[in-house]
Amino acid sequence: MTYEQALEFIHSRIHLGTRKGLFRMEGLMEKLGNPEKRMKFVHIAGSNGKGSTATMCESVLRTAGYKTGLFLSPFVFDFRERMQVNGQLVDKQLMADVLESMLPALEAMKAEDKECTEFETVTALALMLFERCGVEFVVFEVGIGGLLDSTNIIPAPACAAITAISLEHTDILCTTIPEIAAQKCGIIKPGCRCAGYCDLVPEADAVLRETCETLSVPLTVADKAKLQVLESDDTGSRFVYDGAEYRIALPGGHQVMNALTVLSIVDQLRQGGEDLPYEVVRQGLEDAMVIGRLQVVRKEPRCVIDGAHNPGKIGALCAALDSLYPGRPLIGVMGMMNRKDYQSSVPQLAKRCRVFIAVPAADDLPFIVKPEVIAEIARESCADVRMCASAEEGARLAVQLAEEQDVLVATGSMYLLSGAKIGFTAE
Repeated sequence: MTYEQALEFIHSRIHLGTRKGLFRMEGLMEKLGNPEKRMKFVHIAGSNGKGSTATMCESVLRTAGYKTGLFLSPFVFDFRERMQVNGQLVDKQLMADVLESMLPALEAMKAEDKECTEFETVTALALMLFERCGVEFVVFEVGIGGLLDSTNIIPAPACAAITAISLEHTDILCTTIPEIAAQKCGIIKPGCRCAGYCDLVPEADAVLRETCETLSVPLTVADKAKLQVLESDDTGSRFVYDGAEYRIALPGGHQVMNALTVLSIVDQLRQGGEDLPYEVVRQGLEDAMVIGRLQVVRKEPRCVIDGAHNPGKIGALCAALDSLYPGRPLIGVMGMMNRKDYQSSVPQLAKRCRVFIAVPAADDLPFIVKPEVIAEIARESCADVRMCASAEEGARLAVQLAEEQDVLVATGSMYLLSGAKIGFTAE
């Protein structure tokens, strides 16, 4: 099997969609020898900030000398972003070879009328790859929810972490913050430790604390009163927390909050016996880089790509843009998926834009919001709304329209970032 054949096999399973329950994962992992039982995990759930928190946490653990695995979703430019070993994309042929070794188990599951979804297949593939590569510590980002997510096949992690929570995937996770928080907190298991986001909405915070108390799980939540942000621009932030200074290369105040979650994870891992001295944590945070999070891809004109895709994330993005580029006009390029709350997301960006360009979030997926729908919503908040047939075309148009002070931003979905980057950087 070649790498290209492996991708074709994986993506051919997308039609199976999202199906609740862990019984398929349980059956599949048993047939594969349960590699998840032979590694340590930091398991991260939440609505916003999971990927950034996971990436910073992995960097800290790698700096400490652990051989690490990092599981993220979705990818931006390369499928292998989803399963990294020691901060590097896995070898293409190794990925194909491991998937090929899984085919008998996957076929057996199909024969039992338990055919695995794409995400289940990718989750199992990552676990098999990590074991093959001798990974000691895996930082595992949840896909959707937590309790019934495929990643929850793992035993009690060394630390479970809950990031910011907002209304999302209401067709899958229920319709209220407490219900969604309960799904996220489903990754907290007896015997693990837990770290919580320091700025959770009260309803979610109550669920987190009640869950940890019920399961006798120790919990760390950072104290914002101990935080002092020293400087912040589009190259990152420098801050002091509890008397110690740190720097992150991820722009935006929300990333400082995510870094505090990492410090809470570190606190719990230390209590569990891991050796994570200050200098390791400081260096790990400073070295962490995240693709598609307020990423500047061109300086003149200033072009930014960000994978924000729900109201909470779009709100954080807009707050960051307000802070990083005060008074500068925006040109927005935006496309979204219809499984997200685009009605609440689009106006947040549109009202800040001198020009708003609606695009499809992806070329080949059935659940995009049509540019005409995005444009209609945007027109209520922005006087100059355009439409383009692709993210790349929209980004090219934005560059053509840009004036000296304009900041160009492409957002709404991870799926559009690759095309937008091409459009922004084309000469």
